[in-house]
Amino acid sequence: MDRLDCISTFVSVVEHGNFSSAARALDISRDLVAKRVCYLENDLKTTLLTRTTRQMNLTSCGEKFYQHSKVILSEFEWAAYEISYNQQYPEGELKLNTPMSFSNIFLQHIISDFIEKYPSIKIDLFMTDQLLDMNNNKFDLTIRVDGSPPNLANSKILNTYQRYLYATPEYFNQHGLPDSLEELKEHKFLIYYQDSRHKKLIFQKDQKEVSFNCFPVMTCNNGELLLDMCLKDHGIVFLPEFIAEPYYKEGKLQKCLEDYTSQPLHLYVTWPNRKILSKKVKLFIDFLTQQIVPIK
Repeated sequence: MDRLDCISTFVSVVEHGNFSSAARALDISRDLVAKRVCYLENDLKTTLLTRTTRQMNLTSCGEKFYQHSKVILSEFEWAAYEISYNQQYPEGELKLNTPMSFSNIFLQHIISDFIEKYPSIKIDLFMTDQLLDMNNNKFDLTIRVDGSPPNLANSKILNTYQRYLYATPEYFNQHGLPDSLEELKEHKFLIYYQDSRHKKLIFQKDQKEVSFNCFPVMTCNNGELLLDMCLKDHGIVFLPEFIAEPYYKEGKLQKCLEDYTSQPLHLYVTWPNRKILSKKVKLFIDFLTQQIVPIK
């Protein structure tokens, strides 16, 4: 039996003077009123009301519980009002965990537009390419770019990106354009790096998986810095298209070995495993979905 319903019924009995009047006020049966009061007395292991054929009186414990019950119901009503208000007029802090390069390239513009549209929502943004525990760090949302698509119900894929081998036309003019992985070994490499796995590139060609061990001249955990080094003719970089494609379209970068494909990267947003999402979280997910468009 719901304890809050029982408390509300008990208060109604006290204020209306008897079970029958309380039942009419609550639009429930008199038997249900009696059951709820009895449930409270059994739960508290005390008598709250003394009942005779003519009148009903509160015991000393019943009086104390009545005063506390009014506070409980008042606090519940105020809490319900605040939650309802926040769902209609979202406000407060929205704590985000996002990858660095994606945030610098895309998210700053999206957040700028979002807080302009919803000025009562304050953004707390923590950027890192490392996957952090959402619950321990109390993030409302985490945005990730990863080769493995999320299999959680509390996630949504926003986009998918390919990765390519890029270098400047000047670099290829000086060092030659590789036609095979064997020729690629002779070139300078700039590699995004978080652990030892990232020094081994996995490609697919003719429906077969091909691994390529590279010995980079530079490793870094930031794609934008690697892009900058590539634009300064320091080597071939392996990057997702959302970082390098604008420079490719401008002719500042060229691709090589395009017949070798790699596992696509999935851009997705994930949130804590809760039954109901807050309005501000829903708004940001919807806003992201509208703003993130496929690269053409």
